[in-house]
Amino acid sequence: MNMEQPEERKWDKVTPEGLYTIIQYLKTNFDAELSHKVIELFHERMRDDIDFDPALLHSLMKHVFAQIMAGKSADQAFGLKPKRGDGKRKDTFDRDIAIAAAFIRNKRKEDTGWEDARFDTAESFGVSESTVQRAYDKFSEGLELVPDDLLKEIACTSPLSP
Repeated sequence: MNMEQPEERKWDKVTPEGLYTIIQYLKTNFDAELSHKVIELFHERMRDDIDFDPALLHSLMKHVFAQIMAGKSADQAFGLKPKRGDGKRKDTFDRDIAIAAAFIRNKRKEDTGWEDARFDTAESFGVSESTVQRAYDKFSEGLELVPDDLLKEIACTSPLSP
């Protein structure tokens, strides 16, 4: 007599408490691999007509629907793709201080107007004029009081500096 063991499914060992913890974690943290595993778990159980706590699915879907209504794509709402631009923006703090310092030095030169100074700074750093303006707006209050020789040192701290 051949008594076959029922095939163990991939997610049989996940407890409702463990799944609840994972869902709560995914509501505030991006982890595409873990999100995919949760979807796979629900799919596997539904496909095989295995009971699961509907409150867990409700908790997940309530969050997903709210994210979609807030404008995220379905992939973003399910946690499979990050929100556009998340985690990809590089830190520009040092660059922006250097740009603001260089712009202030340029506009202090004789016969240099605001527009020319902004254009020259943008050219020398390889950035747009609007980037120069934003950097100036952000750091001008403190840098306007700095003497030219110190501004020159600050402007040279960026790897992009002229």
